[in-house]
Amino acid sequence: MRNLLLIGATAIAIAASGPAAAQEVTLRLSAHQSANSPDWTRVVEPLIEFIETKSGGRIKVEGYPNGVLHGGADGFKALATNVTDIAPGYPIWLSGSFKLNHVVNLPLAFPSAYVGSRVTEELYDEYFKKEYERLGVYALFYTVTATYDLIATKPMRSIDDVRGMKLRGGGGGLNEIIERLGGTPVTLKSPETYTAFQQGVVDGLLFNTASILSFRLDEVGKYLMPLGISRVGIPWAMNRKTYDALPDDLKEVIYAAGREATIYYTDYVTEDTEAALAAMRDRGIQFVELSDAEIDGVHETLAPMWDDFIKKNGPTGRKLVDELRAKVAGYDGMTRDDFVKLQRESPVPGMRPGS
Repeated sequence: MRNLLLIGATAIAIAASGPAAAQEVTLRLSAHQSANSPDWTRVVEPLIEFIETKSGGRIKVEGYPNGVLHGGADGFKALATNVTDIAPGYPIWLSGSFKLNHVVNLPLAFPSAYVGSRVTEELYDEYFKKEYERLGVYALFYTVTATYDLIATKPMRSIDDVRGMKLRGGGGGLNEIIERLGGTPVTLKSPETYTAFQQGVVDGLLFNTASILSFRLDEVGKYLMPLGISRVGIPWAMNRKTYDALPDDLKEVIYAAGREATIYYTDYVTEDTEAALAAMRDRGIQFVELSDAEIDGVHETLAPMWDDFIKKNGPTGRKLVDELRAKVAGYDGMTRDDFVKLQRESPVPGMRPGS
């Protein structure tokens, strides 16, 4: 796997001696994604290989894709009740249990997945950790999706055509975006989208562009409006009891693995967004390009979501927004190489589970 063995200053020495060195553990890694999905092949499989290699074989990871152990929205419960050890723990799927974490999903928060993932991890310890760990888990890594675009079965010529359309949003801030654009949100989990789209339950989907092809949504929707208006935080989590029981050197392996996983994921969503857009053009999907005036209008329509977030969360919300914006500005122009170097040479200490 690309970059698998290069972790710079986070490299782990597994030359311990005594009882800890002899300890071997098996971790269960489960997800709702299919074994053929890019999430699994490009993120999970390299993550498993990294953990097993860097632990010198002392950690074995058993993978359970396809929702075998639990549904997508049940990841937190499955981790807290010892059904699994590593699994997706997306705040958007338990929206009511989170407040500050939702800042990650606000419109135009991040210019790239690389900037979004680094900034989100830097903000985690002070702002997100308390409400995240309240669900009985540790965060393993915290990354963000590709931006969300609109794919539809109904012809679209301008942003005005969104009004009155039934659109899949996925919950939380995505649903609010749809409402503000004049559509009617329908909350569907990702695995449910193809059937609902095919059967006309929804007219379109607000969906992250990198995943449109892997969910075969281009087979149904023939119109794409590249809005690029939001990303979604999709952290993965770990069973607290499992992690706490590990010897210190294996805890370091897990911490380093989380930092590498952000690289795998951000590479995947960045590369697959570009590939998906090119593929859909080749397949004859009609792109609905908005004018500059329309784009400005969309941004103005969605801008109050930031003010609403601050009002709901008071001085802490204001401080969080200010710090997020300052960090984003500080990483302006950050390239993939910059991101990789930061993850490996200056990993975020606040993302260390149990810290």
